[in-house]
Amino acid sequence: MTSKNLGRKAGSKQAAKPRRPHDVLVLATMSAGKSSFINALVGRELLPSANEATTACLTSIEHRRTARSFRGACYSHAGSRMFTESDASIDQVRAWNANAEVKHIRLTGNFRTRPSLARGLVLHDTPGPNNSQDERHGAMMLEAVRTVPFQTMLYVLNAGQLGTWDDRRLLEQVRDLLGDPSGHQVVFILNKVDLLDPERGEDLAGCVSKARQYLEGLGFADPIIVPTMANLALYARKALHAEPLTRVERSKLRQSLEDLAVDNQSSLHAAAMPDAVRARVIRDLKKAGRTRRTAPDGIPTAEVAALEQLVVHSGIRTVEFLLNQPSTMD
Repeated sequence: MTSKNLGRKAGSKQAAKPRRPHDVLVLATMSAGKSSFINALVGRELLPSANEATTACLTSIEHRRTARSFRGACYSHAGSRMFTESDASIDQVRAWNANAEVKHIRLTGNFRTRPSLARGLVLHDTPGPNNSQDERHGAMMLEAVRTVPFQTMLYVLNAGQLGTWDDRRLLEQVRDLLGDPSGHQVVFILNKVDLLDPERGEDLAGCVSKARQYLEGLGFADPIIVPTMANLALYARKALHAEPLTRVERSKLRQSLEDLAVDNQSSLHAAAMPDAVRARVIRDLKKAGRTRRTAPDGIPTAEVAALEQLVVHSGIRTVEFLLNQPSTMD
């Protein structure tokens, strides 16, 4: 791989340790949609996502409100800075991620959320441990749990694959590493709930109940469970910024907006979370319906309101509120 693909050579300068007021560790097994979930939080496609092991190293993404682009740097296993980029793209991140010499990627930029997330938030994306082709992924993930000074852990579950052997094993490892799970702020993201099929008996409330029983059986008492539709939230945020969508993305977004017109609160009522948080998010949903924000390229106000409502309905706004107000999880 050439230096052109990797970024500018940066020499052997040691990585400086930045201030991290609120570090958030994001964990999941493969195919849970972790990268898509993080992209939805960031508000743009920054991390590669696919139904395969797309995360091979630790990637730390810091929210900085004043940034005009995402600055990036990657570091070797010895901690030396290898390459830097003033405007890191998804292709740049993919190239660094594919480089076996890279252990850690740092990205700093403005998360496109509304309202803005708290300054200093850092998301730490970890490799999925269930990669049979590379056992280092699991070791790197466990190292992150031990060494990253996180205040909050977001664990992403696949709503359609609850209780798999890989997922159960990872949760048991996390539980043992945390010691007493109640001493940490842990939020379980029940992702891909938009793929549930009610005609096959895949009810959202039933799925949340099943997830609660599963997690409590593993020692996570009274878990906070937020159903999410990360891909739809990302599509909506891309549309709000007049970014191009593929034909499939446009079709899914259009269908989800039609579904939203019928029922826009089921995911909020099904979530397992403090009543105060639920009430706040429902207020946000109503506020989004009255929005007067003008989006780029003259998107009609009614469409802006519908897209904003979809972001709230997707569960992403609930997660953002929990990250901005961590004390509400106590």
